Amino acid sequence: MGRMILAFLLMGYSLSSWSAPQNGTQAFNEEKFGVGKVKENIVKIKTLKPEQYLSSIDSFRKSIDRFVRYKRRVCNGEFSSLVLENDETVKGQKERLTEEEKVICFRELKSIQEEFIKNMFEARVKYLDHLHQKQVLDLRNAKDELLKSLDKTFRRVLLQAKKQRKRKRVTPL
Repeated sequence: MGRMILAFLLMGYSLSSWSAPQNGTQAFNEEKFGVGKVKENIVKIKTLKPEQYLSSIDSFRKSIDRFVRYKRRVCNGEFSSLVLENDETVKGQKERLTEEEKVICFRELKSIQEEFIKNMFEARVKYLDHLHQKQVLDLRNAKDELLKSLDKTFRRVLLQAKKQRKRKRVTPL
């Protein structure tokens, strides 16, 4: 139980930690890191088979974490907009989002993070249930093997005791 709580705390920390942009940051395009792709990944997490949990969850977590960092920057208005004028020149303008747009943007980000956390929880519960069932099966097999070994040992001891009793009864002529 403690490990599960620790895992969720670490997951929450990774979602809430915000790293400052670095020089040479990779540009994100909407097709690869858009809301649709992220929501698709979040749904995939929920339907993930327990056997595939460990091998798949890290890549889902990384892609969603990248999106959250990117979306947080969008909501904070850190990107410039390009304005094309009549003579086809491009000017970079730093346009800030209005307070209402920021609120909407952060609400969307919050709903995505909530859905991610809920689906991660469900996937983790399925994985832990799968592990528990496997461990219980292994424990039952170990119990059965030990009982068979005990029974075999007990039969051997009884057989030796019977042979010794028969030898004692036989009297020489």
